Amino acid sequence: MEKRNRRTSKRSASRKINPVKAKLASMNECFDQLRNGLPETQEAYINGDRITHSYVKSCFLMIIQRTVDINNAIIEFKGQIPHQQKHHSFQTLHQNSAINKETLDFFMKALECYESIINPYQEFAPAELYDVSCDLLEYGEAYTRQLENYFARFSRTEK
Repeated sequence: MEKRNRRTSKRSASRKINPVKAKLASMNECFDQLRNGLPETQEAYINGDRITHSYVKSCFLMIIQRTVDINNAIIEFKGQIPHQQKHHSFQTLHQNSAINKETLDFFMKALECYESIINPYQEFAPAELYDVSCDLLEYGEAYTRQLENYFARFSRTEK
């Protein structure tokens, strides 16, 4: 009977992790879209048309929102209540050793850009969006790796 309870416990833990894995897979698709839609150079992006600018902006916003969704799912999985403010979700993941300080710092900066983009009264320069989008590809991959390592550590402690 004890073995069955352990298996059931692992299965329910696995079900709780699966939404995060699905969100990570979705986020990886967004990374591919951004990678494919982002021109090779900043100059090419700045001189690009409105569709290119809108596409990159949309990819950036989707990725940031998905990271916040993933963060909140992890926070809920840990039995905590997610905060209303997006930056708190990254701080909580850092406090739980899911992401490192460098990744936290980048996403704090990316959230400022996110807020600037969604605020209709604030100007956000195309050059800045290009730079932060390039960085998002790099730090997004680091974020994903760090979460995979976090879950690997978590599942080892569950056994």
